Amino acid sequence: MVPMHPLDTKGHPIILIGLMGCGKSTVGKALSMRTGMPLLDTDAVIEEQVGKSIPDIFAERGEAHFRMLETALLRYIEGRHPAPPPIISTGGGIIIRKENRELLHRLGFVVWLNVGVGTLLARTAHGSNRPLLQNTDRAAVLAELLHRRYPFYAETAHLQMDSSRMDANTAAYNICLVAERFFKPRRPRGEKPSEGSFRT
Repeated sequence: MVPMHPLDTKGHPIILIGLMGCGKSTVGKALSMRTGMPLLDTDAVIEEQVGKSIPDIFAERGEAHFRMLETALLRYIEGRHPAPPPIISTGGGIIIRKENRELLHRLGFVVWLNVGVGTLLARTAHGSNRPLLQNTDRAAVLAELLHRRYPFYAETAHLQMDSSRMDANTAAYNICLVAERFFKPRRPRGEKPSEGSFRT
């Protein structure tokens, strides 16, 4: 099938970040369909490599170990450049480690899907693969996570998008429009660069 919106990303991926339930997987699939680029889900890759679910990894080895696995995967992806540029959907806490933030920011075009706690609650209501939301006050945990991680997402992202009221196809379309600007050739010295911080 011919993609609706092919992009020249210069060999770099489009990377989706944000809290659990913000829509990274759904928007990633829509982006993949629109651009024809493959989708890589970091959580799924780690589960396949380790042979265990994320809740089991958290329970047996702890969150810090899981974050180290994320770092190892990002280093591997960086080492494969240039490769067919995928769309990368990440785990919600991948930005906790400073090295991860730096890796993500230089790997490609990082999009932060930033949605409110109410939307996150609705979207995570029936999930069982989220160890930080098990047997707890989900609203309080999500509010605390958003507050604590907000500066990390802001530091990492090139584009911040409020996708609370967007369907996945609309979000994918808007991301493509900004990605075209982001990946344009750099302008001559002295002119404003095309890369920067965007808000939608």
